[in-house]
Amino acid sequence: MHPPLRAKRLTELLIDEIKVLIEADSLQPGDRMPTEQELMRIFKVSRTSVREALSVLRQEGVVDIIQGKGTFLKKHYTPLPGPSPRGLMHFVEARKVLETTLAGLAAERASDEDFASMERAITKLEEADVETDPDEVVQADLEFHYALAGSADNPVLLHFLQEVDSRLQKGRSTTILFPQGKKKAIEGHRRVLDALKLRAPDEAARQMGRHIGEIEKAQQSILALQGGQNREGEKRRS
Repeated sequence: MHPPLRAKRLTELLIDEIKVLIEADSLQPGDRMPTEQELMRIFKVSRTSVREALSVLRQEGVVDIIQGKGTFLKKHYTPLPGPSPRGLMHFVEARKVLETTLAGLAAERASDEDFASMERAITKLEEADVETDPDEVVQADLEFHYALAGSADNPVLLHFLQEVDSRLQKGRSTTILFPQGKKKAIEGHRRVLDALKLRAPDEAARQMGRHIGEIEKAQQSILALQGGQNREGEKRRS
């Protein structure tokens, strides 16, 4: 059951929710979308809001609106993967590509104030306690990565990173709170920042790739552990 959408950015929120619906319903390119009436009922919004959202999705190349026939998922549209272990790893790979590129750009474009912001984020992460304040740990980690991404001065890449990151929040939180996760994050951040301060784009990208690679390995370990626990639980219930 979807709660009613009530916010200033209603159209933007509705667009995101429709994309989630596309993934959840496993719609394929060329499939017919729910009607305007159905979307109004699902999200409890007006016809005007639905039409505005669908118009934006058409401009983005997500849907085709055919007069008298309905709205269809565009034939060349590739839905984002769902929240499966394999889907999660696709997002981790995408994050690695984006963040290594951003690190290389940041090495050339970051200001001293940008470096100071990253330094403050690392200090905040060092001081945050995993046991008593896990949210602060996660927030400090995010602050470092977004301080770096912002310093690359490319709003398009930053937007893509935000899109990918929104799908990784749960996995990201689990990874940094995993044993040794915070320690490895601090070490990775330090290596990246050192390379940035040297104005060495290739080294900054390499260190970011190494850092994300460590996160990827931790995520795989967590997924394997969770898979084992799920299988054990099924055995006990049978």
